[in-house]
Amino acid sequence: MYNISVLLICMGTISIACSSMKQKASDPSETATAYPFVLKYDRGPCFGECPVYTFYLLSDHSGLIQSKSNLTVTPGWYQAQLDQEGVAEILELIEPENWWTPELGKQPEIPDLPSASLSYFHQKGLRTIRIQSRTSAELENVFEKISRLVLEGQWTATEIRPIDIPGPLMTDVIVQLKPEVDINSWMKKFESFGIQLKRKLTPNQPYYLVTKDPDLGDANDFLQYIKRDAEVVNAQWDEHVKTRE
Repeated sequence: MYNISVLLICMGTISIACSSMKQKASDPSETATAYPFVLKYDRGPCFGECPVYTFYLLSDHSGLIQSKSNLTVTPGWYQAQLDQEGVAEILELIEPENWWTPELGKQPEIPDLPSASLSYFHQKGLRTIRIQSRTSAELENVFEKISRLVLEGQWTATEIRPIDIPGPLMTDVIVQLKPEVDINSWMKKFESFGIQLKRKLTPNQPYYLVTKDPDLGDANDFLQYIKRDAEVVNAQWDEHVKTRE
């Protein structure tokens, strides 16, 4: 009787252990493989049914997407081999440094433009750009080519995940004021954010680089309040703070 009891206890212990191992193995977070990437394109929603996803060009030039909505695949993570000619064309277009600093102030504002951001691990350092309500033909050309890779890819579910990068601490804003506005008087509206003038960007045009105290107020509120101000023509995050110093 004693031997039978011990045997039953052992069998129960083994069964519990096997069950735990199966549960652990089925958890994707435990089995996902982190993989470095060279390019990240994040496309946000619009007023309609725009595709929403994050695309990664991995270091071996294969593709990884996190599908969020309005794609042919359900939300989740997918990998695919990519058209290498298309990849090479994109990398060639974004190689010039001035591609990352477009003058968007004169571009028309598009209310339903999907937000988009692009990050690139260039050999000279990380390059990033973000659009919100204004864009350019050069930017849209690259974004359209990336979208084509995504739409034409043969995506299969994967446990691969990107080795992601932390987002930059957004504090610097490029502001275009109306010609008659005095910058010092205007900044008093935003004293609660610890606003400071870093420099005037153009000698004959009212473009300024301002910054906020990172410990005072929300960064997104800072930008949105500036954009809604009646004395402001245009405002956007400065994505190249380090290169401007």
